[in-house]
Amino acid sequence: MPRLTRLELVLFLTVLFVFAYFHQGGGWNQNSRFAEVRAMVEEGRFAIDNFLVYQRDPATDDLVRLPLDHAEYDFDGQRHALCWVDGAWKFFPISGRPTAEGTVEEPMHTLCASGDVAYVPHTGHFHPNKPPGTSFLALPAYFAIFHVERALGISPDHWWTMNLNAWLTTILSVGLLSALGCVLFFRLACDFAGGAKMPALLATFAFAFGTTFFPFGTLLFDHNLTAVLLLASFYFLRPLTAHPVLAGFCAGFAVVTNYVAGGAVIALGLYALLAPRPVHWRRAVLFSLGGLLPALLLGWYHTTNFGSPFALNNDFQNPIFKDPQGSLGMFGAPSGYVAGLLAVSPYRGIFWLSPVLLFGLVGWFEWLRGRTFAAEARLGLAIFGWFFLVNASFNGYHGGYSAGPRYLVPALPFLALPLVVAFLRWKKTALVLLAVSVAQQFLLTATDAQNSLAVGGHARVDDAHRKDDFWCNIVTEYAAPLFFTGHIGPLTEQLLSIHLANEERRLTTEIPDETERTTKIAELRRDTRAAVDRGDREPLQLASIRGPVSVNTVNVFDGLLGYGLWPLRSPQTAWASCNLGELLWPMSRWSLLPLFLVGGGLGGWLLVAARRPPG
Repeated sequence: MPRLTRLELVLFLTVLFVFAYFHQGGGWNQNSRFAEVRAMVEEGRFAIDNFLVYQRDPATDDLVRLPLDHAEYDFDGQRHALCWVDGAWKFFPISGRPTAEGTVEEPMHTLCASGDVAYVPHTGHFHPNKPPGTSFLALPAYFAIFHVERALGISPDHWWTMNLNAWLTTILSVGLLSALGCVLFFRLACDFAGGAKMPALLATFAFAFGTTFFPFGTLLFDHNLTAVLLLASFYFLRPLTAHPVLAGFCAGFAVVTNYVAGGAVIALGLYALLAPRPVHWRRAVLFSLGGLLPALLLGWYHTTNFGSPFALNNDFQNPIFKDPQGSLGMFGAPSGYVAGLLAVSPYRGIFWLSPVLLFGLVGWFEWLRGRTFAAEARLGLAIFGWFFLVNASFNGYHGGYSAGPRYLVPALPFLALPLVVAFLRWKKTALVLLAVSVAQQFLLTATDAQNSLAVGGHARVDDAHRKDDFWCNIVTEYAAPLFFTGHIGPLTEQLLSIHLANEERRLTTEIPDETERTTKIAELRRDTRAAVDRGDREPLQLASIRGPVSVNTVNVFDGLLGYGLWPLRSPQTAWASCNLGELLWPMSRWSLLPLFLVGGGLGGWLLVAARRPPG
């Protein structure tokens, strides 16, 4: 692999700085993974039983972890049993055993740090309901962090330490590898641009900051890691950097990180065999051999935890995610509606939220027509098409709390590489679309990369006034109002109007006297308005979400929004998510000034350097 040039080094530092600037707080997805990382480092095992249920120690602000035994725990002399909960709030003991007399049944999804879990009945252990690759890649960072802190006598269960550790672990895994991936992307883009650095750099900026790769570079999720691993596999299959065994290893580890990447690995294997021509059996064989070690690692993980190399985490997952009629409990026939939503809607549309990627489609067409990079265009189409097809078939296609179509992130490098064509031929138009893309992704990242519009019960209208998800705009209806006004005004007002109408109907039924009823309704309106203006959790939780930046109040040790261990607007919830600038300007747009100065300065240097002639 060629050594880093100075331009590539600055590019790496720029991307890493921007991604590391944001700490997005907790949530089910990253909490389950961080629990597994802690379990591996602190206990030497995969089961996360001892990192799911926390209570406060009011004397020290440390967190008290309550160990689980077959989904049950003891607290204050009382036995508690964790339960799955259905839509009617009916409890089902997770252990599958009848609850013993005197045992309190508890809803796990409000009590535990994560509901993204798998419970294995024959072992009685919990695991994340996800492939282990993200946890494996985060392991070295947390191992170093934990042992340094232990040497300094720092408790890993203090609320501040735990948040800091989750942030650092994310930076040194997802952030670090995302930045390295952008360097590989730049090298490939230079190749496709005929050595021209400026279009390659602009395409890299588009990929890094103008797509959903940006917000997910700040989260302990698998999507960016999978994208980088697949991109690295492609990089090591190219003639100038041919290392087919290493390419196979990266492709195999992408599957350890994301099961769906298996389809992309098949496409890469065919590319190794068929392109460039003639058919290259040796390269394809070496590519396959490179994938053996990750395959053995994944099989060992499955066997150790689930009893078979072919048993998946998802086989034992929380039943709220399962569809009894679907393949693997999650997949059905592809939906045309979902396909349209994933393509062009303001809710999850890849080309709406990142319009610069429209030129990726144009680039593919030009490559196919020109035949110079026809094989690469077919590979990109195959990988993007695979992830798009799977997403359109998935019962959770929206991705939950998400700043865009997160299940398409692994395919983004292959759609973004053809952007070099646009920055070579239609630079002005491409720059306009790049600016729009970056602006939207910045708003989503700076406010909350786990955007809850139309997914969270607090951020959607559930009665006859609800509009179709397709038309919900996560930028203009959620991120932008938070950033520019500090609250989500229009949606809050709509929910307030519906709430008051429902309450007035109730009072009309309960209070027959018109004078008394009129007085009560006036009091209701006044008190409710005051509660919303104050940002109280009741009666509208949405009113309690305040910007302009870092709005997520869920910690890495909390469960769902509203079920945290500390009250709203306590230091613990205020610092659940943050950016580096908030150490100087808490909850202020001024906190982004260092990001613009440092990141903008580095970006400006890169643009100047890319203009210089080689030599």
